[in-house]
Amino acid sequence: MEHAPQRNTVVGIQYLRAIAALLVLVHHARNPRPWLFNPLKGWDFTAGVEIFFVISGVIMLVAARDERPADFMRRRMIRVVPLYWIATLTWLAWLAWRDLDLPTTRDLLLSLGMIPHEGSLHPGIVWPVLVPGWTLNFEMFFYALFAVGLAFRRVMAVVPAALLLLVGAGYAFSPDDPILKTYTSPLLLGFLGGLGVVWLRERSPAFARAWPLALVGGGLLCVHFSPWFSLPKVAVIGAATLLVAGVMALEPLIARRPSKPLLALGDASYAIYLFHTLVLAVVAWRCRTMDLEAWPQFLTVVGLGIGLSVAAGLAVHYWIEKPMLKGLLKLGRRRGRPPGITSAEPAPSRAS
Repeated sequence: MEHAPQRNTVVGIQYLRAIAALLVLVHHARNPRPWLFNPLKGWDFTAGVEIFFVISGVIMLVAARDERPADFMRRRMIRVVPLYWIATLTWLAWLAWRDLDLPTTRDLLLSLGMIPHEGSLHPGIVWPVLVPGWTLNFEMFFYALFAVGLAFRRVMAVVPAALLLLVGAGYAFSPDDPILKTYTSPLLLGFLGGLGVVWLRERSPAFARAWPLALVGGGLLCVHFSPWFSLPKVAVIGAATLLVAGVMALEPLIARRPSKPLLALGDASYAIYLFHTLVLAVVAWRCRTMDLEAWPQFLTVVGLGIGLSVAAGLAVHYWIEKPMLKGLLKLGRRRGRPPGITSAEPAPSRAS
Protein backbone atom coordinates (compact mmCIF):
# COMPACT_ATOMS: atom_id res chain seq x y z
CA MET A 1 0.00 0.00 0.00
CA GLU A 2 1.34 3.45 -0.89
CA HIS A 3 1.87 5.99 1.83
CA ALA A 4 -0.55 8.88 1.45
CA PRO A 5 1.36 12.05 2.30
CA GLN A 6 -0.31 14.58 4.51
CA ARG A 7 -1.86 17.68 3.01
CA ASN A 8 0.73 20.38 2.22
CA THR A 9 3.59 17.88 2.38
CA VAL A 10 6.12 18.40 -0.40
CA VAL A 11 7.34 14.84 -0.87
CA GLY A 12 10.64 15.73 -2.50
CA ILE A 13 11.45 18.12 0.34
CA GLN A 14 10.73 15.36 2.85
CA TYR A 15 13.19 13.13 1.01
CA LEU A 16 15.83 15.84 1.10
CA ARG A 17 15.27 16.36 4.82
CA ALA A 18 15.92 12.67 5.35
CA ILE A 19 19.04 12.73 3.18
CA ALA A 20 20.41 15.86 4.85
CA ALA A 21 19.94 14.38 8.33
CA LEU A 22 21.64 11.14 7.27
CA LEU A 23 24.59 13.05 5.79
CA VAL A 24 25.16 14.85 9.07
CA LEU A 25 24.75 11.60 10.97
CA VAL A 26 27.27 9.74 8.78
CA HIS A 27 29.74 12.60 9.09
CA HIS A 28 29.63 12.52 12.88
CA ALA A 29 29.52 8.73 13.11
CA ARG A 30 32.88 8.48 11.34
CA ASN A 31 34.46 11.46 13.10
CA PRO A 32 38.17 10.79 13.74
CA ARG A 33 38.92 9.12 17.08
CA PRO A 34 42.40 7.97 18.12
CA TRP A 35 41.18 4.43 18.76
CA LEU A 36 38.91 4.04 15.71
CA PHE A 37 40.01 2.74 12.31
CA ASN A 38 38.79 5.40 9.88
CA PRO A 39 38.80 4.63 6.14
CA LEU A 40 36.72 7.77 5.49
CA LYS A 41 39.33 10.18 6.81
CA GLY A 42 39.13 13.41 4.85
CA TRP A 43 35.58 12.88 3.61
CA ASP A 44 33.24 15.76 4.45
CA PHE A 45 29.48 15.21 4.58
CA THR A 46 28.57 18.43 6.39
CA ALA A 47 26.76 19.82 3.31
CA GLY A 48 23.60 18.44 4.90
CA VAL A 49 23.55 21.75 6.77
CA GLU A 50 23.44 23.79 3.57
CA ILE A 51 20.65 21.57 2.24
CA PHE A 52 18.65 22.14 5.43
CA PHE A 53 19.05 25.91 5.16
CA VAL A 54 17.88 25.98 1.54
CA ILE A 55 14.90 23.83 2.52
CA SER A 56 14.02 26.30 5.29
CA GLY A 57 13.91 29.14 2.79
CA VAL A 58 11.66 27.10 0.50
CA ILE A 59 9.19 26.01 3.17
CA MET A 60 8.87 29.38 4.88
CA LEU A 61 7.91 31.07 1.62
CA VAL A 62 5.60 28.25 0.51
CA ALA A 63 3.80 27.73 3.81
CA ALA A 64 4.08 30.91 5.86
CA ARG A 65 4.09 33.98 3.61
CA ASP A 66 0.51 34.92 4.58
CA GLU A 67 0.81 34.43 8.34
CA ARG A 68 0.70 37.17 10.91
CA PRO A 69 4.18 37.85 12.33
CA ALA A 70 3.24 36.94 15.92
CA ASP A 71 1.57 33.69 14.86
CA PHE A 72 4.51 32.85 12.62
CA MET A 73 7.05 33.24 15.42
CA ARG A 74 4.86 31.39 17.91
CA ARG A 75 4.64 28.39 15.60
CA ARG A 76 8.34 28.40 14.83
CA MET A 77 9.12 28.54 18.53
CA ILE A 78 6.78 25.62 19.21
CA ARG A 79 8.35 23.63 16.39
CA VAL A 80 11.98 24.26 17.32
CA VAL A 81 12.47 25.18 20.96
CA PRO A 82 10.87 22.50 23.21
CA LEU A 83 12.60 19.50 21.62
CA TYR A 84 15.90 21.38 21.50
CA TRP A 85 15.66 22.10 25.22
CA ILE A 86 14.86 18.45 25.95
CA ALA A 87 17.83 17.31 23.86
CA THR A 88 20.18 19.83 25.50
CA LEU A 89 19.16 18.87 29.03
CA THR A 90 19.45 15.18 28.14
CA TRP A 91 22.99 15.80 26.89
CA LEU A 92 23.75 17.69 30.10
CA ALA A 93 22.53 14.73 32.13
CA TRP A 94 24.83 12.44 30.12
CA LEU A 95 27.83 14.68 30.83
CA ALA A 96 27.01 14.71 34.53
CA TRP A 97 26.46 10.94 34.70
CA ARG A 98 29.79 10.31 32.97
CA ASP A 99 31.50 12.82 35.25
CA LEU A 100 32.66 14.85 32.22
CA ASP A 101 33.24 18.60 32.06
CA LEU A 102 30.02 20.54 32.55
CA PRO A 103 29.12 23.90 30.99
CA THR A 104 28.82 27.03 33.08
CA THR A 105 25.38 28.37 33.93
CA ARG A 106 26.02 31.19 31.47
CA ASP A 107 26.84 28.74 28.68
CA LEU A 108 23.69 26.74 29.37
CA LEU A 109 21.41 29.80 29.44
CA LEU A 110 22.88 31.25 26.25
CA SER A 111 22.59 27.87 24.58
CA LEU A 112 18.95 27.43 25.57
CA GLY A 113 18.31 31.00 24.39
CA MET A 114 19.92 30.20 21.01
CA ILE A 115 22.34 33.11 21.40
CA PRO A 116 25.66 32.56 19.58
CA HIS A 117 28.60 32.48 21.99
CA GLU A 118 31.95 30.82 22.63
CA GLY A 119 31.32 28.38 25.44
CA SER A 120 33.66 27.02 28.10
CA LEU A 121 33.41 23.50 26.68
CA HIS A 122 34.53 24.61 23.20
CA PRO A 123 36.92 27.55 23.53
CA GLY A 124 37.30 29.62 20.40
CA ILE A 125 34.33 27.96 18.64
CA VAL A 126 30.79 29.36 18.45
CA TRP A 127 29.06 26.22 19.65
CA PRO A 128 26.27 25.76 22.22
CA VAL A 129 26.26 23.06 24.89
CA LEU A 130 24.60 20.65 22.46
CA VAL A 131 26.87 21.14 19.46
CA PRO A 132 24.31 20.50 16.66
CA GLY A 133 22.33 23.42 18.07
CA TRP A 134 24.68 25.87 16.37
CA THR A 135 22.56 25.68 13.23
CA LEU A 136 19.47 26.67 15.21
CA ASN A 137 21.11 30.03 15.91
CA PHE A 138 20.94 30.62 12.15
CA GLU A 139 17.43 29.22 11.82
CA MET A 140 15.94 31.43 14.52
CA PHE A 141 17.65 34.50 13.09
CA PHE A 142 16.19 33.73 9.66
CA TYR A 143 12.76 33.29 11.24
CA ALA A 144 13.11 36.72 12.88
CA LEU A 145 14.00 38.31 9.53
CA PHE A 146 11.07 36.53 7.90
CA ALA A 147 8.74 37.86 10.60
CA VAL A 148 9.94 41.38 9.85
CA GLY A 149 9.18 40.78 6.18
CA LEU A 150 5.71 39.59 7.13
CA ALA A 151 5.18 42.71 9.24
CA PHE A 152 5.98 44.91 6.23
CA ARG A 153 4.04 42.57 3.90
CA ARG A 154 7.10 42.53 1.65
CA VAL A 155 8.85 39.25 2.41
CA MET A 156 10.60 38.98 -0.94
CA ALA A 157 11.81 42.56 -0.74
CA VAL A 158 12.84 42.75 2.91
CA VAL A 159 14.35 39.32 3.58
CA PRO A 160 16.63 38.92 0.51
CA ALA A 161 17.88 42.49 0.87
CA ALA A 162 18.64 41.96 4.56
CA LEU A 163 20.44 38.67 3.92
CA LEU A 164 22.59 40.16 1.16
CA LEU A 165 23.47 43.21 3.24
CA LEU A 166 24.42 41.10 6.24
CA VAL A 167 26.58 38.67 4.26
CA GLY A 168 28.18 41.60 2.44
CA ALA A 169 28.99 43.21 5.76
CA GLY A 170 30.51 39.96 6.96
CA TYR A 171 32.85 39.83 3.96
CA ALA A 172 33.71 43.51 4.34
CA PHE A 173 34.40 43.62 8.07
CA SER A 174 35.06 39.98 9.15
CA PRO A 175 33.70 40.51 12.69
CA ASP A 176 35.09 38.47 15.57
CA ASP A 177 32.13 38.85 17.91
CA PRO A 178 30.22 35.52 18.00
CA ILE A 179 26.84 37.14 17.39
CA LEU A 180 28.04 39.35 14.53
CA LYS A 181 30.05 36.49 13.04
CA THR A 182 26.94 34.29 13.00
CA TYR A 183 24.54 36.89 11.68
CA THR A 184 26.84 37.92 8.83
CA SER A 185 27.94 34.41 7.85
CA PRO A 186 27.79 33.31 4.18
CA LEU A 187 25.70 30.37 5.42
CA LEU A 188 22.76 32.79 5.45
CA LEU A 189 22.82 32.60 1.66
CA GLY A 190 21.29 29.12 1.96
CA PHE A 191 18.00 30.68 3.10
CA LEU A 192 18.22 33.14 0.20
CA GLY A 193 18.71 30.22 -2.18
CA GLY A 194 15.52 28.59 -0.92
CA LEU A 195 13.54 31.79 -1.35
CA GLY A 196 14.91 32.12 -4.87
CA VAL A 197 13.88 28.58 -5.81
CA VAL A 198 10.25 29.28 -4.88
CA TRP A 199 10.31 32.67 -6.62
CA LEU A 200 11.52 31.08 -9.84
CA ARG A 201 9.11 28.16 -9.61
CA GLU A 202 6.15 30.53 -9.39
CA ARG A 203 7.27 32.79 -12.23
CA SER A 204 9.03 30.63 -14.79
CA PRO A 205 7.11 28.08 -16.91
CA ALA A 206 10.48 26.48 -17.66
CA PHE A 207 10.92 25.48 -14.01
CA ALA A 208 9.01 22.24 -14.59
CA ARG A 209 11.85 21.18 -16.89
CA ALA A 210 14.59 22.11 -14.44
CA TRP A 211 15.01 18.58 -13.03
CA PRO A 212 18.59 18.23 -14.44
CA LEU A 213 19.61 20.78 -11.81
CA ALA A 214 19.26 17.99 -9.25
CA LEU A 215 21.94 16.01 -11.08
CA VAL A 216 24.24 19.04 -11.33
CA GLY A 217 23.80 20.04 -7.68
CA GLY A 218 24.05 16.47 -6.41
CA GLY A 219 27.15 15.85 -8.50
CA LEU A 220 28.88 18.97 -7.19
CA LEU A 221 28.09 17.97 -3.62
CA CYS A 222 29.50 14.47 -4.21
CA VAL A 223 32.70 16.09 -5.48
CA HIS A 224 32.79 18.22 -2.34
CA PHE A 225 32.30 15.17 -0.13
CA SER A 226 35.50 13.60 -1.37
CA PRO A 227 38.93 14.28 0.21
CA TRP A 228 40.36 15.38 -3.14
CA PHE A 229 38.21 18.47 -3.77
CA SER A 230 36.79 21.10 -1.45
CA LEU A 231 34.36 23.64 -2.85
CA PRO A 232 34.16 27.15 -1.35
CA LYS A 233 31.25 27.65 1.04
CA VAL A 234 29.31 29.78 -1.43
CA ALA A 235 29.70 27.07 -4.10
CA VAL A 236 28.40 24.42 -1.67
CA ILE A 237 25.36 26.59 -0.98
CA GLY A 238 24.86 27.03 -4.72
CA ALA A 239 25.07 23.28 -5.28
CA ALA A 240 22.55 22.65 -2.48
CA THR A 241 20.23 25.21 -4.06
CA LEU A 242 20.48 23.50 -7.46
CA LEU A 243 19.74 20.14 -5.84
CA VAL A 244 16.64 21.47 -4.08
CA ALA A 245 15.43 23.21 -7.24
CA GLY A 246 15.83 20.08 -9.33
CA VAL A 247 14.02 17.92 -6.78
CA MET A 248 11.14 20.40 -6.59
CA ALA A 249 10.87 20.33 -10.39
CA LEU A 250 10.50 16.54 -10.08
CA GLU A 251 7.74 16.82 -7.46
CA PRO A 252 4.86 15.74 -9.77
CA LEU A 253 6.77 12.55 -10.55
CA ILE A 254 8.06 11.93 -7.01
CA ALA A 255 4.64 12.43 -5.43
CA ARG A 256 3.03 9.68 -7.55
CA ARG A 257 4.60 6.85 -5.55
CA PRO A 258 5.96 8.27 -2.28
CA SER A 259 8.32 6.18 -0.21
CA LYS A 260 6.99 5.51 3.27
CA PRO A 261 10.46 4.99 4.85
CA LEU A 262 11.85 8.22 3.39
CA LEU A 263 8.78 10.17 4.46
CA ALA A 264 9.13 8.78 7.98
CA LEU A 265 12.82 9.73 8.08
CA GLY A 266 11.95 13.20 6.80
CA ASP A 267 9.36 13.61 9.55
CA ALA A 268 11.87 12.47 12.18
CA SER A 269 14.86 14.36 10.77
CA TYR A 270 14.80 17.05 13.47
CA ALA A 271 14.75 14.47 16.26
CA ILE A 272 17.52 12.46 14.56
CA TYR A 273 19.57 15.62 14.20
CA LEU A 274 19.19 16.69 17.83
CA PHE A 275 19.72 13.31 19.52
CA HIS A 276 22.32 11.63 17.31
CA THR A 277 25.22 13.22 19.23
CA LEU A 278 24.11 11.50 22.43
CA VAL A 279 23.54 8.14 20.73
CA LEU A 280 26.96 8.27 19.04
CA ALA A 281 28.60 9.13 22.37
CA VAL A 282 26.97 6.14 24.06
CA VAL A 283 27.96 3.82 21.21
CA ALA A 284 31.58 5.03 21.28
CA TRP A 285 31.72 4.60 25.06
CA ARG A 286 30.46 1.02 24.89
CA CYS A 287 32.44 -0.01 21.78
CA ARG A 288 35.80 1.52 22.61
CA THR A 289 36.97 -1.48 24.58
CA MET A 290 35.68 -4.12 22.16
CA ASP A 291 38.31 -6.47 20.81
CA LEU A 292 37.93 -5.36 17.21
CA GLU A 293 40.27 -3.81 14.67
CA ALA A 294 40.27 -2.38 11.15
CA TRP A 295 37.11 -2.82 9.07
CA PRO A 296 35.17 -4.98 11.59
CA GLN A 297 35.71 -2.28 14.20
CA PHE A 298 34.71 0.54 11.84
CA LEU A 299 31.60 -1.21 10.54
CA THR A 300 30.49 -2.15 14.05
CA VAL A 301 30.94 1.29 15.58
CA VAL A 302 29.64 3.30 12.65
CA GLY A 303 26.86 0.84 11.81
CA LEU A 304 25.59 0.77 15.38
CA GLY A 305 25.90 4.54 15.66
CA ILE A 306 23.88 5.21 12.52
CA GLY A 307 21.29 2.50 13.12
CA LEU A 308 20.65 3.39 16.75
CA SER A 309 20.60 7.13 16.00
CA VAL A 310 17.90 6.61 13.38
CA ALA A 311 15.93 4.34 15.71
CA ALA A 312 16.22 6.81 18.58
CA GLY A 313 15.20 9.70 16.34
CA LEU A 314 12.11 7.86 15.12
CA ALA A 315 11.18 6.93 18.69
CA VAL A 316 11.62 10.50 19.93
CA HIS A 317 9.60 11.84 17.00
CA TYR A 318 6.62 9.51 17.39
CA TRP A 319 6.53 9.22 21.18
CA ILE A 320 7.67 12.68 22.30
CA GLU A 321 7.81 15.26 19.52
CA LYS A 322 4.47 14.61 17.81
CA PRO A 323 2.38 14.38 21.00
CA MET A 324 4.13 17.45 22.40
CA LEU A 325 3.50 19.51 19.26
CA LYS A 326 -0.10 18.35 19.13
CA GLY A 327 -0.65 19.45 22.72
CA LEU A 328 1.02 22.82 22.27
CA LEU A 329 -0.92 23.54 19.08
CA LYS A 330 -4.17 22.50 20.75
CA LEU A 331 -3.38 24.98 23.50
CA GLY A 332 -2.97 27.66 20.84
CA ARG A 333 -6.31 26.76 19.26
CA ARG A 334 -8.06 27.20 22.62
CA ARG A 335 -6.81 30.77 22.52
CA GLY A 336 -8.51 31.29 19.20
CA ARG A 337 -5.47 30.91 16.95
CA PRO A 338 -5.35 28.61 13.94
CA PRO A 339 -3.00 25.63 13.85
CA GLY A 340 -0.06 25.84 11.54
CA ILE A 341 2.68 23.24 11.67
CA THR A 342 2.75 20.59 8.98
CA SER A 343 5.09 17.74 8.38
CA ALA A 344 6.49 19.63 5.41
CA GLU A 345 8.23 22.10 7.68
CA PRO A 346 11.98 21.48 7.57
CA ALA A 347 14.06 20.35 10.44
CA PRO A 348 16.59 22.98 11.42
CA SER A 349 19.90 21.51 10.68
CA ARG A 350 20.67 21.32 11.06
CA ALA A 351 23.85 20.40 11.26
CA SER A 352 26.94 19.93 11.07
